[in-house]
Amino acid sequence: MNVGFAFGTAAAIFFSSTSILVRVGQRTRPDDDGVFMSVFVNVVLLGFAAALATRPEWDTSAIVALVIGGVIGTVAGRTALLRGIRLIGPSRSNAFMTGAPVAAAVAGWVALGETLTPIEVLGGAIAVGGLLWLILARSADTAADHVPVPLSYYLIAAIAPLSFGLAFVFRKWGLERFPSSVIGAFIGSAAAFAVIALIEAGRRRLASRARANFGNVSWWFVAAGVTSSLALLSQFQAFTYLEAWVVGVLQGTQGIWTIALSIIFLRGDERIDVPLVGSVLLVTAGVVLISLQA
Repeated sequence: MNVGFAFGTAAAIFFSSTSILVRVGQRTRPDDDGVFMSVFVNVVLLGFAAALATRPEWDTSAIVALVIGGVIGTVAGRTALLRGIRLIGPSRSNAFMTGAPVAAAVAGWVALGETLTPIEVLGGAIAVGGLLWLILARSADTAADHVPVPLSYYLIAAIAPLSFGLAFVFRKWGLERFPSSVIGAFIGSAAAFAVIALIEAGRRRLASRARANFGNVSWWFVAAGVTSSLALLSQFQAFTYLEAWVVGVLQGTQGIWTIALSIIFLRGDERIDVPLVGSVLLVTAGVVLISLQA
């Protein structure tokens, strides 16, 4: 297996594990989606790793790109993903990640000059078809108490792949000019946490958020921070071997891994049905087609 594919797949598995851990933690934290603590753990762990890493020559434009990628991917992307996990569950929320490679492909074509072959376009279309199937099936879905699931919940989850896709391109561009996956991951996480703290301060709840997270630690959220740190490191390593949109495709397989983990750890919490499984199978077929050309 291509080393880049191995790192990209590992990133998807680690991100899926993060989703499961966050979902469990959310059960006892009705007002906390786990973003604050998980990103804080990212900063601590990646900061320690970055302190031991070899520093490349400074490139201001690359650092700015890594900062932007971190803010878009973590603040917008992860916030939407974790909020979606609370609203529609980890399997369905992660299924929306099939849209990440599409956003990455378009942005990569514009900013990085990346191109796609007809077979790759077909693979992407199949993957998006699976996503649309899921959305249409769920738009008329009902919960156990027969209350319709608002379409706005799915729109929130849809923000995640768009944000991640754009973040992939900024991160790839930054790493091409500042070749350190460890330091790059830390820069993005540090920038994201700074923005999250500013948002909480603007809402006048930074102190209360800090007390809630550090005074009564949710070890599920801490564990999610560990797995997401491993995911970020794996993702940044994948960028050194693969194009941004290919990494997006591999991260789009999160839905597959999340279903498997949900069946094991969230029995009774997730409903695995035909539209969900069918959409994931279509995504798998699309990924296979793309991987044959990558």
